[in-house]
Amino acid sequence: MKISLSKISENKIYNATNTLLFISLFIIGTLTFRDYGIGIDDKFHRLNGFYWLDYILSFTNLNELQSLVRLKLLDIDDNSFPLIKNWIGYGIIFDVPAAVLELIFKLDNPKEYYELRHYFNFIIFFIGCIFFYKLLSLRFERIVTFFGTCLYILSPRIYGESFYNMKDIVFLTFLVISYYYCYKCFLNFSIKNLLLFAFISAVSIETRILGLYIPISFLSFYFLNLLENSHEKKNLYKIFFYLLSTFFFLVLIWPYLWSAPLDNFLAAINALKNSIPNIYVFFNDEYINNNFLPYSYIPLWILISTPSLHIILFFIGAIYVLKRLYLRLINIEKNKFNKHLWRGVKEKIDFFILLNFIILFLLIIFLNIRLFNAWKHLYFANFYIVYMAVIGLNICYIWSKRFKKKELLTSFLIVMCTLLVFKIVKYHPYQGLYFNSLVSSNFKNKFEIDFTALSARHFFDKIFVIENNYDTINIANSSWTPLVRTLDIYEYSKQKKINLVGQDYAIAKYIYSNNISEVDKINNKKYDVPEDFVRFYEYKIEGAIIYTIYKKNL
Repeated sequence: MKISLSKISENKIYNATNTLLFISLFIIGTLTFRDYGIGIDDKFHRLNGFYWLDYILSFTNLNELQSLVRLKLLDIDDNSFPLIKNWIGYGIIFDVPAAVLELIFKLDNPKEYYELRHYFNFIIFFIGCIFFYKLLSLRFERIVTFFGTCLYILSPRIYGESFYNMKDIVFLTFLVISYYYCYKCFLNFSIKNLLLFAFISAVSIETRILGLYIPISFLSFYFLNLLENSHEKKNLYKIFFYLLSTFFFLVLIWPYLWSAPLDNFLAAINALKNSIPNIYVFFNDEYINNNFLPYSYIPLWILISTPSLHIILFFIGAIYVLKRLYLRLINIEKNKFNKHLWRGVKEKIDFFILLNFIILFLLIIFLNIRLFNAWKHLYFANFYIVYMAVIGLNICYIWSKRFKKKELLTSFLIVMCTLLVFKIVKYHPYQGLYFNSLVSSNFKNKFEIDFTALSARHFFDKIFVIENNYDTINIANSSWTPLVRTLDIYEYSKQKKINLVGQDYAIAKYIYSNNISEVDKINNKKYDVPEDFVRFYEYKIEGAIIYTIYKKNL
């Protein structure tokens, strides 16, 4: 009876702790989503949403609603945007629902409809956290699942971007959900699980065409499994069912494919090459054309902008899985009774996820895919990093039980997670610009930091306080980032006080600089601050210069 009561009590504590974790995350997100600035992509996503909503409505008789949508489109006026009909690399799974929400709540104030999008973005991330927890609960013990979920939530860059990154964090979320249903298929290769997996695979592909890797890797892994287990042939028809279902759902949810499914799908794949502009990237104190980034670009960025705890546990987990696989391979002929690369579904999913990560990582590096803005376009890799870190954590937990040090490990994890919470609070609302504690201040400033120009809101707020008595303020921009998009969130009385003059420094009173450039600033003088300007203000977080204000020395 004592054992039974103890188990019941332990279950209650575990359930209460998990519930508290998700309630806390939801409340904190709900209370803070308004704190984040407007990034350079926010307006594009709003335009994309209303463009495709107008296209969808053209197939209906909702003429009054379509007229309202077209008025919204006319209101989104920014010559810096490409024609949406030619910008086919991005789906609508976030943008159209966000546009619909804007109409439902009748929002006309830019600050309100951008903040609505940020909250919607966070809700999607929150759902992804729940599915990550559900995935871990299929694989690990409860305490490992809990702290593994904490590692996922407490990845500062991912947490910060969860409020405004409407491409990469949304894709990361659907990737997590895809792997959850993939694992369900490994456990039970049923039509129901395959149908759910097909739907979420389609959503992932529609979000970013790179999601095509999910069905390809699943199919490849099935045939790998077929080599060691010929009985899997009986499920071949289910594989065809999954692939056909995935394509059906993809066409259904992606309006771009409606007119010519196959041709437009191939065009979207081809557009992936040109979806990232050809620019210079500030990396390790050098300006490098992003056609020729060094192989160290992604590994170094991950190492300096991911918490040290995650990195250490990742290497423990990845090495363990690779070692286990190696031992299986060299002993496969010796063992007459068990000629498998994995023993059970748990080992199978571990190997599947690590193999996916390694192949994707190598493809991106050796195919020389254009990148910029740190590893933002690869934030989906955080899933693989944290999952491997959880395997590392699980190994530490097994060791702690063996040597009766479980309480010590638990205490250590609580302390480390608490320190990460403090970091997230310290960086707020710039967690997306986080560097780990091993990186010196000098080294941080050898990299581009605020590419999305979140700091522009902080900059304008400061200018409005300093120049409260002036009617018009001429502001130049020693940066590639378009400041005009951030001005949208201010009331008209404040907007008309700001006259943005680009690089016409001669008539400017202030210059904004966040050290972001599309050119080689060493050889190109486009963003050089004139000598008659002095450094007026510098905003830093832990030594990293987020932006600088220069003022004309009158």
